[in-house]
Amino acid sequence: MTRKNSLSLNAVSRRDFLKIAGLAAASAGLGQALLSETMPAFAQAATVLDLYHDKASWAPNADKVGLAAGKAINVGFKSVPFPDTTTYQSTVRASLSSSKAPDLFTWWSGYRMEDLVKAGGLEDLSAVWDKYLKSGEYNKGIADAYSFNNKVYGVPFNVAYWTVLYNKPVFDQNGLKPPTTWAEFTKLCDTLKGKGITPLAETIDGRWPAFILFEELVVRSAGPDFWNGLMTGKNAYDDQKVQDALALWKDMIGKGYFTDPAVTMGTAANDIIPQFKQGKVAMIPIGDWYSAALVDAGIKPGEGYDAFIMPNITDGLPNVLFFETGPLLVSKNGARKDQALKVVDWWMSADAQTQWCGLQGFSSPNSKVKLDNPVANHVAQLAKAEEVWKGRA
Repeated sequence: MTRKNSLSLNAVSRRDFLKIAGLAAASAGLGQALLSETMPAFAQAATVLDLYHDKASWAPNADKVGLAAGKAINVGFKSVPFPDTTTYQSTVRASLSSSKAPDLFTWWSGYRMEDLVKAGGLEDLSAVWDKYLKSGEYNKGIADAYSFNNKVYGVPFNVAYWTVLYNKPVFDQNGLKPPTTWAEFTKLCDTLKGKGITPLAETIDGRWPAFILFEELVVRSAGPDFWNGLMTGKNAYDDQKVQDALALWKDMIGKGYFTDPAVTMGTAANDIIPQFKQGKVAMIPIGDWYSAALVDAGIKPGEGYDAFIMPNITDGLPNVLFFETGPLLVSKNGARKDQALKVVDWWMSADAQTQWCGLQGFSSPNSKVKLDNPVANHVAQLAKAEEVWKGRA
């Protein structure tokens, strides 16, 4: 979900810095509260690093993995979660040029990460990636998401693959299979519509879900090179290829393939999941991070739902899979950089990824990881088989 805010290591005034420092102290206090039960165990590790992030709800699971790191490599880490993204960005940017920079921190890929690279705030992690690319555990497309000037500056904190989640009982009961061509996909939608089942979930509620069908239809009709050009400004939004994709989208709307665009399908309010569970809606095009919400609703992975990649519209295009990823970064000027490098190396391992992704319900980018969630494993295999390409900066 692209946001246009540009990040840079701008100088801040003394007054602004004091405001930031005060908010950071409050945020650190929140982190300490979350860690109150686990802090004694951290004493077993020789070194405990700070992991800065703005995802407070993820802190308990991150700290469990931090404890595991301490046991595995004698260097652990604990969360310093910030309550809001603005404070987090300001604090990190203000500290990166000094030895008080965070040992480890999460960020955003693409141009937002590039700002930190240009400012000289990030450590080169190419050597770590060389090890895992040679072993075949990771797809190079993920490394490319963190690469600038032929150097890799991040490892994946989380990776979300964008597939089509489908109601498996609905498919099984109606003798349907995941489509592999666009003709099969439209026939599937027509069949479902004829049985009184809404084929696809779609909404404009919250605004951000509207991009899902747009990007899928453009990339699968015009190809990934055109899409990349659209994202960089090389190609125009009034290009005939975009107009053709929009015309196809309009045709699908006219055929009744989608839910009412006012329904909710976010993480706060959600009308789609009950309809999906009841078999009233058959498919949800969305990131696989949505699986956690389905599981919470009592829909079992592999039994109640599964996933497939939307087929290409135009023949001859390469198979692609959209993904978005948030990097874990090491501060170039951090006082404990050497220990932080040991952590990111371990973080990439199958051991660490099994623990982290198992706790979070994520698909793991490490191909050696097998989780209890069969859909997460299936999506990971799809990602390995397809040309995974940076579809979203």
